[in-house]
Amino acid sequence: MRPRALFVVGALVATLACAAPAAAATTRYEAENATISQGVVESNHPGFSGTGFVNYHNVNGSYVQWTFSAPLAGTATLSLRYANGTTANRPMDITVNGALAFDEMAFNGTGSWSTWHTVTINASVNAGSNTIRATATTANGGPNVDFLDVEVAAPSTDYQAENATIFHGVVEANHAGFTGTGFVNYHNEIGSYVSFAVTAPSAGSSLFALRYANGTTANRPMDITVNGILVRDELAFPSTGNWDTWAERTIDVNLNPGNNTIRATATTANGGPNLDRLRITQPQPPADLRPPGEPRCVEITDTTITLD
Repeated sequence: MRPRALFVVGALVATLACAAPAAAATTRYEAENATISQGVVESNHPGFSGTGFVNYHNVNGSYVQWTFSAPLAGTATLSLRYANGTTANRPMDITVNGALAFDEMAFNGTGSWSTWHTVTINASVNAGSNTIRATATTANGGPNVDFLDVEVAAPSTDYQAENATIFHGVVEANHAGFTGTGFVNYHNEIGSYVSFAVTAPSAGSSLFALRYANGTTANRPMDITVNGILVRDELAFPSTGNWDTWAERTIDVNLNPGNNTIRATATTANGGPNLDRLRITQPQPPADLRPPGEPRCVEITDTTITLD
């Protein structure tokens, strides 16, 4: 009998393997990689990150400038790590995109040139490219600067209670510290509520912050519902000390894309607290932070041939 040749040819399979983009978070920008005017990169004091730090020349106007890209417009937290081995403050002007964000920010002595401290400010940034400059304002120059950390907060939307749907409550403005044009004073009864109409750009978990005041000594709990579904049973709203002191109760909830209804309903005969606003922060989609030119997807072709 003749030998038999068996040819098994596997199917040609082409797939795309796509690496997931990294989530946006705090991004570090080393001073030694920034634009430096009248300063020098050194590494003769321990404790720095990266490959070194910037030693400012002892002149007014010396600076370090960073360029970074923000995934969205909003408020950024800017943290500068520095060392100052002298006993004198070495203040610097902090500018963002050419606008003064902090006038003569203090960079006080840290005890030695190998002891590093961090100072932090908040500033508005644009979506896309931004520049941050730290400029010495005295003849001593700036401190030794190690790095800049940047974190851009997700944007939030405020919904004022006085503009919401109110059941058994009244809008008032007789206590200081509220936002908007007033706040809602719940009637002292079970079932009084404030209902907010909220639009979400996409589905997913959102951060809810309810700002309130409770001038009594008793907790005034409320049920929190989203689109008629109970998401927090009798969420506590404890005393804030007086009616002019405001606090926030923060929870994570899921929203539907488009229209949503958020309701805060009193569950005791005391009613709810005075309610100022609802603030919603919805996380942004992860930013693609990979360097330009790095492959986003790789085509994988699999061919199997078996001969017998």
